[in-house]
Order: sequence, then structure tokens, then C-alpha cells
Amino acid sequence: MMSEKTRQGKFTTAKKKLKEYWQRKSPGVPAGANRKKKINGSGPDTAASGGYRSPGDSATGVYGEGPVSSTNLKDLQVPTLKEEKKREIHRVQKLGRSLFKLKHQRTEPRAPDSPGGPSEVEQLQDETKHLRKELESLERQLQAEVENNQMLSLLNRRQEERIREQEERIREQEEKLHEQEERLSGQEERICEQEKRIHEQDERIWEQEWLPEQERLLEEVKKLLEQERWEEEEEKLLEHERLLHQVQKLLEEERLRGQDERLREQERLLEQVEKLLERDRQQEEQKRLLEEEQLLDQVEELLEQERLREQDQRLWEQETLRELERLRELERMLELGWEALYEQQAEPHSSFEEPNNENKSALQLEPQVKELKTLGELKDTEHLEATSQQKQQLKPG
Repeated sequence: MMSEKTRQGKFTTAKKKLKEYWQRKSPGVPAGANRKKKINGSGPDTAASGGYRSPGDSATGVYGEGPVSSTNLKDLQVPTLKEEKKREIHRVQKLGRSLFKLKHQRTEPRAPDSPGGPSEVEQLQDETKHLRKELESLERQLQAEVENNQMLSLLNRRQEERIREQEERIREQEEKLHEQEERLSGQEERICEQEKRIHEQDERIWEQEWLPEQERLLEEVKKLLEQERWEEEEEKLLEHERLLHQVQKLLEEERLRGQDERLREQERLLEQVEKLLERDRQQEEQKRLLEEEQLLDQVEELLEQERLREQDQRLWEQETLRELERLRELERMLELGWEALYEQQAEPHSSFEEPNNENKSALQLEPQVKELKTLGELKDTEHLEATSQQKQQLKPG
């Protein structure tokens, strides 16, 4: 025995399917409903009428005059009625099976209902009535769509007959033009023959001394022939102009359609190119930012090196100043020692032993002074080399 939950689930599923079908087939479906299928190439403005258009909507109309190109026949094609009928019959059969299942569910025994609220039988009866009403409405709508498709087929047949008649008239006109050209060629031959005969007549007239009368007749004949030829050429030109106008009209329609397609394709390609350019621009911008960051890091590093170099320079200058002061002091002491030595050499030998210690100290200080001078020169050389290296690093590239 089927449980109540299973019956309720099947009933809800059938109800949803019927509701979705009704939303797809109803004229006023909300936005987002699955109603993308078009009949006879109709747009949203003709969806409610089943794809029917008035005769004035097309290029020439169903009963309109004028030529119709072969490309319009492709736009007027509709799906076959057999496939549409099969799909509609299949949907109706599914709804019928759902109703049949619901009827069988009503006959199955079930637990007694609670005293409060409507029973399940009443709910199923109400839902069954509602489904019957929706099914009847769906059948009426299906019948209307079938009639609409029949009317579209009739209109298409009439338009095809009209197109065939126009093509037949065009072929007849072409045959008439060909016949007229043949007649014109025959008339030209006759004119040539007449001119030959006239020439012979002129010769005879000259011989018979009837020249004035023959010339008058010849002029009249020429005028008549010229007038006839002009009339035939005018008729031929008018016919050609009319046919040329019809052909130009068809070619203009075809050109406009091709131009619209090319414009849409160009717009699509332009959008793709703009996207690619935007992506390249963003990549170039990112690359430029990275390069700027790298350059900033290098500049900061060079500035830091310059700052350290200047700091070392200041320390070296301070140390050099201290060394110079010490050297000056040593030189001064050395000069004093030499002066004392000279004075001691000038004095007698007895007094030479007393400043001997001072002379020894002066002689001992002399190599120290030389060593300090050598160290100062080495430091100057190292400082100049470091300065030149840093200048080379600061040069661009």
C-alpha cells in the first residue's frame, strides 16, 4: 500500500510539471520563463499572436506587389506541424497519466483523517478539478495554436505562389525583351536593306533626272525610319530601366543585410581588441610599477651607500686632522730636538753629555714621523679609490 507521503510527493511533482507547462504556454509569462522558441522568426512583439504578422510588416507583404528575394523564403519557413502536434500530444498524454494516477490514489484505502481541516479526499478532488480545468484550457490553447499554425502555413503557401507568379512574370518579361531584341536586329537588317535600295534608287534617280523628288522621298523615309527606331529604343530603355530598378532594389536589400552582419562582426571584434589592449595596458602598467619599485630600491641603496661613504669621509677627515695635529706636534718636537743637537754640537764636549738623552729621543721620533706620513699617504690613496668607485656606481646604466 502506498504511504501518504509518497502519494503527496507524486501529486506535488505532477502539479509542478503542469504548472511549468502552463507557464511556458500561457501568453503572459513572467520574465525568466522558458519561452525562447519562436515561430516563423517572430520576435517578442508577435509571441502572443503565435508568430503571425500583418502583410505590411514584411518587405513586400503577403499580398503586396514587388519582387521578393530567395533569402526571404528562408525567413518565412516554419517548423512542421507534425512535430509540433507530436510534442503537444505527448505533453497532454503526460498530464492524462498524472490525472489517472491521482484517480487511482483516491481509490486506495488510507488512514482516517483528523477531525480538524479538510480531508485528503477533498483535497485530491479539488486538485483534480483544478487539473481538469487547466487541461481543458491547455487543450483550447493547443487548438488555437494549431489553427494559428495552419493559418501561417496557408499564408506561406500563398506567398510562395505569389513569388512563383512574380518569377514567372519576370521570365516572361525577359523573353519579351529577347524577342524585342530579335525584332530590333531584324529591323536593323531591313533598314540596311532599305538604305541599299534607297541608294540604288538614288542612282537611278540621278540617271532619270528625278533627283529633287527622290531626295524628298528619301528624307521622308529616313525621318519615318528614324522616328520608328527612336520609339523602339525608348520602349526598350524604359523596360530596361524598370527591370534594372527592380534588380537594384533586391541588391540593395541584400547589401543592407550583409552590411548589418558585417557591422555586428566588426563590433564583436572591436570589443575583443579593446579587451586585449586593456589587458596589455594593465600588464605594461604592472611591469612599469615593478621597474619603478626596483629603481627606487636601487636609488635608496645608492643613497644609503653615499650616506655611509660621507660618514666614513667625515670620520676619516677627523682622524686625518688628529693625525696631522700629532704630526705637527712631532715635527715641532723634532725641530726642537735638532736645534738642541746643533747647539750641543756647538758647545764643548763636557756639556754634550747632558742633552744626550734629548737627542736620542729626537732620533727615535724621526722614524715614527716618517711612518705616520706614509700611513697618511696610504689613507689618502684608499679614500680616492673608494670615491671613484662610488661615482661609477652612481652613473646611470
